[in-house]
Amino acid sequence: MEYFKYCPWDGYRFSETDVQCFICKRPKYTLNNQPQENEKKWEKILYEKQPYDDNYIDETFLQSVVKQDNSNGLDYKQLISKTSDLIFTINSVVIYMLTYFVMLHNILETNYILITTISITFTGLIIYTMLIDKPLEWHSVLSNIKNVGIYVSILLLFAPVMQTVNQTYSDDTIYLLTSGSIIYYLLTKNYDYESVAELETWKADSSNWSSLLFSSLLASRLNNEIEVFIMIGLSQVLFILTQFVKKQIKDKHPRILSMINILLSIYLGLQLLFFSYFLALLYLGLVFFITFVSPLQLIWLYQYKNTIQGPWDLPDVKQYD
Repeated sequence: MEYFKYCPWDGYRFSETDVQCFICKRPKYTLNNQPQENEKKWEKILYEKQPYDDNYIDETFLQSVVKQDNSNGLDYKQLISKTSDLIFTINSVVIYMLTYFVMLHNILETNYILITTISITFTGLIIYTMLIDKPLEWHSVLSNIKNVGIYVSILLLFAPVMQTVNQTYSDDTIYLLTSGSIIYYLLTKNYDYESVAELETWKADSSNWSSLLFSSLLASRLNNEIEVFIMIGLSQVLFILTQFVKKQIKDKHPRILSMINILLSIYLGLQLLFFSYFLALLYLGLVFFITFVSPLQLIWLYQYKNTIQGPWDLPDVKQYD
C-alpha cells in the first residue's frame, strides 16, 4: 500500500512512521484513497450513520488526550518545608562529628559532654511524652526506665571492648570506612517522616545499622571508656530517638521544626568556622542548595515530565469529608 509522501494541504513530508500530518493533523492518505475537501467529518456520535469503519480512529483522538501542562501544581514554599527532614538529618551528622572531634582533641571536659548528652536525651523524651496522643501510663513509664537502665548497663559493659576492637586498623582505614558508612546512612535513610512507626513498634533498618557501624568505628579512636559510651549512646539518640520526636513536632508544630533547623544550621556553621573555613562554607552552601535551590530545580525539571491521561486511566474522583 502506497501513501502520499507529502501532505496535500501544507506540504509536510511524511516519515515512514507518521500516521498524520504534524502540522494540520490530517491523516496520511493512500494513493487510492485521496482526500476530498467536501468529505464528511467524523463526529463522536452513535445515533447517525457515518461513512467510516467501526474501528476508525480520528485524528481528534490525540487532541482529546490530556497532557500535563506547565501548571505542575508545585508550590515553592511547600517544597522548601519538605527539605526540613533532610536538613535535620545532615545537622545530626554534623553534631555527631563535632562531638567526636571535641572529645578526640580534649577541647571540652568529658563530664560536661556527658551531662549535656544526658540532658538533651531527657529533654527529647519529655517533649515526646508531652506531644503524643496516648495517655501517660505509669507502668509503661517504669518499663521504659527499666529498658533504658538495661541499655545503659550494656553500653557501659561493652565500652572497653568497643574501644579496643578496632585498634589494629590504621586511622586511614577507620576514617575511610566511617565516611562510606555515613554516605550510606544518608542515602538509605527514609526521609518520609509520615512513615515513621511508633516507638513501641519500631524496627531497625539498614540506615540504623550503618549509624551504629560508623559510631563504633569512631569510638575505637577515643581516649577512655566514658567517651566511647558517649559516642555510642549519642548515635542512638541522634539517629534513632530524634526521628520520633521530630515526627511529633512536625505533626503538631511544623513551624517550630523549621525554626529549629534554621537556628541549628546557623549555630553549626559558626562552630565549624572555628575548625575550618572550608568546611563551614561547604556546610552552609550545602544547606542553602538543598533548601532553596533544589526546589527550584524540581519545579524546572517538572515541566519536562510528560504524563498522558486518556480513556484507559481511572477517573480521579474527588473525595469530600
